[in-house]
Amino acid sequence: MKPLPQMRTIPLRRRSLFNALFLLQHVPPLRPRLQPWRDAVRLRIADDLARGGPGKLLPVTRVRGLRPAEFRRRYLATGTPVVLEGAAAGWPCVRDWSFDAFRRRHGSVRFKLVQQKGLAETEAVDGREYSEEIEFGALLDQALNGGTKYLRFAPVLDAIPELVDDLDGAFLRAMQGRLSLGTTFEAFIGGADTFTPLHNEPTSFLFVNVCGVKRWRLIPNHYIAVLDPPADGRGYNYSGGTAGRRDPVDLPGFGSIDQLEAVLEPGDILFMPSWLWHSTRNETPSIAVRCGMIDPLGVVTQSPLLFAIRAFGARNPSVLQVLYYTIVRKNVQARTQMLMQPRLHWKHGARRRRAGAMPAPSGAAAERSRS
Repeated sequence: MKPLPQMRTIPLRRRSLFNALFLLQHVPPLRPRLQPWRDAVRLRIADDLARGGPGKLLPVTRVRGLRPAEFRRRYLATGTPVVLEGAAAGWPCVRDWSFDAFRRRHGSVRFKLVQQKGLAETEAVDGREYSEEIEFGALLDQALNGGTKYLRFAPVLDAIPELVDDLDGAFLRAMQGRLSLGTTFEAFIGGADTFTPLHNEPTSFLFVNVCGVKRWRLIPNHYIAVLDPPADGRGYNYSGGTAGRRDPVDLPGFGSIDQLEAVLEPGDILFMPSWLWHSTRNETPSIAVRCGMIDPLGVVTQSPLLFAIRAFGARNPSVLQVLYYTIVRKNVQARTQMLMQPRLHWKHGARRRRAGAMPAPSGAAAERSRS
């Protein structure tokens, strides 16, 4: 998204220079040579911002009763985040899902905890995507009792496919429109004070907050020089910026950029555009579902810079791998790093393909998948 009119801006010349250096750093031989130049540009931008004083914290717009056509025109097409207040309040998932219900019905299903670089507050010491495999019931119990284990990006609705019926598929398809290639689902389940660090990703999504309270911080790509993501060829970007943390140790200039904030209550839905930076904190034990939109137009238009890097510079996974595992091998939960999408459930308004329960991945398949 572009910064809102009331948000602080960065001069185009310096912003363009940083963007060009960041793009060129994805050519491995150039990375170390360009780093000092990139750092110098970044620090000049940070100094300019600091002269304007502390940044502002602005609320994300909240609306009720938004029609799909109006949503697509005002928010989806422009890449503008919005909270659809109470839009899922009447859905079966909001009525029926709870920590107790999940433990009772599905407590023996096993999932892997994402511990991937930039997506968790601590990382697995051996560099694996996952820290451990855990039974669903044990995870739910520790979340309610103050534990720190957080089930992020989890294929819960692929492993327990009947849960998809508790979402309003007609609503989700209508909001995406005909240009979307389908919908993917990932669950986020954690206790109070669990946190996902600042990152962004190519696909836009509708985030359905089922139970609990979740606080979001959002930052436009306009401030990418301050966020200073590494040029490491991953399918997503992450930052050392500490938006939303309890104990911030900020990057130069980070305290001078303007940010957006949204607090989701049960039944709220947040629209997150492609490439918009975000971090989250659970204020209370929380269950939510990320409904990913496979929207090629948004991926290209919302950040041509990051699209170009994703298309030509990312290696982990490559774009061809993403397309293969997203569209061709839809029945396989193959995920190499961030963008190996879960199974597509809807495509061009077609009804979801019925399938039996899928077991949690294990062995070699598990190492390729991302929960």
